Amino acid sequence: TIRDWCKDPQVTFGPIAMTKSLFDTLEDTDTDWCAALCSMIAGSGVKSDNKVDVDAEISKFKKQLEAYKPLEEAVMAIQAHIPPPKAKAKAKAKAAAAPEPEQPPLRKGKGGGGASGGKGSGKGK
Repeated sequence: TIRDWCKDPQVTFGPIAMTKSLFDTLEDTDTDWCAALCSMIAGSGVKSDNKVDVDAEISKFKKQLEAYKPLEEAVMAIQAHIPPPKAKAKAKAKAAAAPEPEQPPLRKGKGGGGASGGKGSGKGK
């Protein structure tokens, strides 16, 4: 098959049959992905005799899907949940309602008693 592949043939592969150029299919792929595609292309010529009953498969998958209904309901309940207000918000509301304590008067003394409370603007002592 490798000699056949050297001429860039059109290949059909995949679970849903796709026909593409071999080189276009394999270019710009990593080595593991390229090897998987080559394996799929090489094995796609083999026809299986296993006939699958599509309706039976669909009903089987629907039963499996029904098993997840309780999980879906739980997720919906969690998403619909509205959390109660946080405790910090209540504490802030109480603090805002309480009167503020009085501030002690500013000290007057060294430093000129200015509003800035700093040392003054002179150079010397």
